[in-house]
Amino acid sequence: MVSESTPARRRGDDLERAIFDAALAELAEVGYANLRMEAVAARAKAGKASLYKRWPDRAHLVQAAARHKATEVEPDFEPSGDLRGDLRAIMRHIAAQQATPFGEAIRGWVGELRSTSAESEELRTSIETPRIRIFAKIYEDGIARGTVRPEALNPRVVNLAPTLLTHYFLTRAEPANDEVIDEFLDQIVLPLISAPPTPAD
Repeated sequence: MVSESTPARRRGDDLERAIFDAALAELAEVGYANLRMEAVAARAKAGKASLYKRWPDRAHLVQAAARHKATEVEPDFEPSGDLRGDLRAIMRHIAAQQATPFGEAIRGWVGELRSTSAESEELRTSIETPRIRIFAKIYEDGIARGTVRPEALNPRVVNLAPTLLTHYFLTRAEPANDEVIDEFLDQIVLPLISAPPTPAD
């Protein structure tokens, strides 16, 4: 029986969500280099043993938190028919994500797990797959409208825009601003994917 002064113990998914939120909040305050499992446990009001039971170290905790958040932050997006406007909106959304604790989690993961290729690839896939689906949806809409080349559905082409943003974020330690996003769009992405003009009759 739980008394009024003793909060019910969280278990399962509820406990994991609290730990993930605490981990990302700690990242926002202290950065990845200073992240400590003990501090995450205290913020989540969880036992330290409950963290180590699930994740052997902070790197794997951050990996799990990032994977969890990647499934929450992607928008439920439908193309409007404005190719450039749709691409710009999604790229700005990704850049905004990178300015959050979620983005800090990704940067920390890259530094800590760069030598474990299997885990790196697993997390990269978890984060990139929802984004690739959105860009593919925009390109498919553009192909149907005659504004995008059919070849643009090549997976490497579909992933180009988010890859540019991620590379900028990792190398500059800050998200791309609107000016950079416009350069990526107008100088790289749109020239590559746009269908040639239809000859006049």
